[in-house]
Amino acid sequence: MSASGNPTLRTLKIVVGGEGNVGKTSLIRRYAKAKFSEARNITLGIDITTQEYTVGEQPLKLALWDIEGQAGNRPNFYLGAQAALLVFDVTEPRSLEALTAWVERVKRYAPDTPFLIAGNKIDLTPTVPTEWGETFAQYVGADRFVQLSAKTDTNVTPTFARLAELALERARENRGTDELPRP
Repeated sequence: MSASGNPTLRTLKIVVGGEGNVGKTSLIRRYAKAKFSEARNITLGIDITTQEYTVGEQPLKLALWDIEGQAGNRPNFYLGAQAALLVFDVTEPRSLEALTAWVERVKRYAPDTPFLIAGNKIDLTPTVPTEWGETFAQYVGADRFVQLSAKTDTNVTPTFARLAELALERARENRGTDELPRP
């Protein structure tokens, strides 16, 4: 309980990574604020957005760490993460290739953290075949491959719901009980 008598929500850390301009910030904004903007906002370093969410009957707070595309190799951004979303742009094949480095970082700095591979911008004409994303996700050991669009809100909420479930499972594994770590 907080000092005001309200229950304290457990906070789960979810890292959102990928190269610049793949739509990480737009996905988070769509999920947390139900908004989309065509304007490109460059994330500098890290931007953390929190969102309340319930898994089963467990109320939680998700801390969504939006990592700048060029600042991905900072170990402290990954420490304590319970799940990760690694995003590429389905109109830019190089952004999928670049995810190899992002997967390596998650595995190095947040070992055993479950992650999803996501192809964003499916509202546009894809140049990256779906099979490439599926194969890549299988090869790197991702929980799954998802296709989504921040612009049209396609698969955004189900993707973050899956991340919340994975993060909760991971937090429970780390504790060895059903009790979650305190924020």
